[in-house]
Amino acid sequence: MNPTRPPLLKPPAIVKGDTIGVVSPSYAPKVGWLQRGVRALERAGFQVLLDPEVTTATRFTRAEDKRRAESLMTMWANPNVKAIIASTGGYGAVRLLPHLDPDLFRNNPKSLVGYSDITALHLWLMRRANLRCFHGPTVDDLTPSSRDPTMSSLLTALTTPCPPKPIGRELSRGVVPGRAVGRLVGGNFSLVQQTIGTSYQIDMEGAILFIEETRDPMSVVDERLVHLRAAGLLDRVVGIVFGQLSLDRSEEDEFEDFLLDLISDLQVPVLMDFPAGHENPNLTIPFGTEMELVVEEQKGWISYREDALIPVATDN
Repeated sequence: MNPTRPPLLKPPAIVKGDTIGVVSPSYAPKVGWLQRGVRALERAGFQVLLDPEVTTATRFTRAEDKRRAESLMTMWANPNVKAIIASTGGYGAVRLLPHLDPDLFRNNPKSLVGYSDITALHLWLMRRANLRCFHGPTVDDLTPSSRDPTMSSLLTALTTPCPPKPIGRELSRGVVPGRAVGRLVGGNFSLVQQTIGTSYQIDMEGAILFIEETRDPMSVVDERLVHLRAAGLLDRVVGIVFGQLSLDRSEEDEFEDFLLDLISDLQVPVLMDFPAGHENPNLTIPFGTEMELVVEEQKGWISYREDALIPVATDN
């Protein structure tokens, strides 16, 4: 962890009966999928407040960027809203960033959940508002089933400050054994790369880097890893967790060998197939929180080393 940077702010844990806000910083969701996700949250015991324009189709103009930024800030400033989940991913969140006020977010810590394009907001919140956030499903991914691991992981992450159970142990695969402790950072690889040279550039100093990607050829992952190395960032991490890499591997028969060759000299533990990203399950993980990465010969996992949330006050 970067010793010169203070710990990131913790949002409060939520409890049943609280209101969860839903916004569309990127694309607009399909209405049926959105409604299914809302039912899932309501069945879990939460109230849901939809932004009035949550299903409005995105138009990429500066005026529309400002409108979507104002929608996010209005939802964030609502004292009745205790956490916010993006309706879907897609594209466009990065266009909101010039129109967002860091002080509004910093002075009102709340959990923001999403993945894919929402990575842009996660990285901006961590660097500009000093706030922790959560890589996890969007509302249109959710199904009203208590047995769904994506849903149960989301609820645990938002309600339990320091879950004791290791995450990803059942599905992850160890490739470079070892142990590491550091602040968890990352997200969608393309969005991570785009932060380089900006005021919200990802902080990899002493960090455990999580990356996931979808629908890109192998050569694009190569280019992004090479860019991180050329920028002097990749050699600062203490561990790497590859989430779901839903890639076109037709360019390379031995994809994993190629990937590991590119990072083998870093001498850090590496975990593959961690169940988070564009496939199911998509487990929720806390960005900005100190975690432990354990990689054994054939499996691995990450575990909380500190609270990610402020515990709910209880009456004595």
